[in-house]
Amino acid sequence: MPKIKPMIGIKYNRLTALKEVRMGNRGMIYLFQCDCGNQKELCSSAVRSGHSKSCGCLRVETTSQNNTTHGAVNSSSYQTWQAMKTRCLNPKSSSYKNYGDRNITICDKWMSFEGFFEDMGERPDGYSLDRIDNNKGYSKENCRWATPAEQNRNTRQNKFLTKNGKTMCMRDWSNETGIPYPTIQDRVRRGWSDDRVLERAA
Repeated sequence: MPKIKPMIGIKYNRLTALKEVRMGNRGMIYLFQCDCGNQKELCSSAVRSGHSKSCGCLRVETTSQNNTTHGAVNSSSYQTWQAMKTRCLNPKSSSYKNYGDRNITICDKWMSFEGFFEDMGERPDGYSLDRIDNNKGYSKENCRWATPAEQNRNTRQNKFLTKNGKTMCMRDWSNETGIPYPTIQDRVRRGWSDDRVLERAA
């Protein structure tokens, strides 16, 4: 059986072997100096294999980072992200027919919460995730945080009308012209032109 070379002075990940301490059940136990400044006795085989990469500080740092990132698990942004993925990717979701079945996609970056949060940040109170173009998928370019009123105006059922170079949804045209909203809806259903729909005495 080949003799294993001593580890003294050799660095493995964050650990540098200082001296042999004793023989253990699984190999020689060494005293290691960690990059963080701590010293710890560890089995040589665990360090060589990469199972032990530090005195324990690396695990603490990784856990802290995960908690910082995913401490948002209960946040409104995280819940919004999860709901977005469910309706687009889970055929068992009741909303899937309006999203996944319509080929409403999620950009690659937003498949991770970190990517989504980097682009959108924390969801403001009273706002929800809104796609600017309802026929396109979820991405930074096509999404915004919107109020309920803004999102209601942006549904597939809401038609946009243009007059004199100005384009607005039916609800906004109703507010501007004074034409009752149901009247505008009825005219649209009849197939009238935008100009005729928006004539006050039509």
